[in-house]
Amino acid sequence: MSANIAMSATSSEPRRLLVLFCSPHREGHTGRLLQAFLEGLPEGIAPQVYDAYRERPLPCLDCGVCAKRQGCSQHDLDAFMASFEAADFFVVASPVYYNALPAPGKAVLDRFQRYFSARFALGLRPPVEKPKRAALLLSCGSGERGGFLAIRSQLRRAFTVMNTELYGSVFAGGMDSAPLGEAALLRAKRLAHMLAGAGDTIG
Repeated sequence: MSANIAMSATSSEPRRLLVLFCSPHREGHTGRLLQAFLEGLPEGIAPQVYDAYRERPLPCLDCGVCAKRQGCSQHDLDAFMASFEAADFFVVASPVYYNALPAPGKAVLDRFQRYFSARFALGLRPPVEKPKRAALLLSCGSGERGGFLAIRSQLRRAFTVMNTELYGSVFAGGMDSAPLGEAALLRAKRLAHMLAGAGDTIG
């Protein structure tokens, strides 16, 4: 899976989709879910994939800088945050580790604190001007859904100040006992189509 996947250009400006990819295995279950999702996108959407394990984002230091001015004292995520703010769609693709995102993904999630500070300390309404739809793709060794529910809750909480709606999700559990099935891949493709076009909310 390419870190930045180019799609054919259309006559109009393409809509932008940013992926936060949180798996150490680019061709594993999460990677296959994401690939199916990207294959389900209609033309006219330009995806960009941020690989958290390759980029190694720094953790939030709770330094308080974002409560005094927009931005962060650490600049490793500046390009990512700019891409997020410009995106029309946002996707989190991750395995479940101990009912949570893996550490690199959680580091990015914690760095969204800058938007809470912008909203509540700096009074920006909204801190992120461009509205966006989001999707969640999760794989898990067990079939237990506690991790899925916890991660979904965390994202919904973060999105409350980020002008972002968690539109749908795909949870593929039981990967320790059975391979990733076609049904999960089809759900991912369908979610991509619905996220970008018409249809009822799923997940």
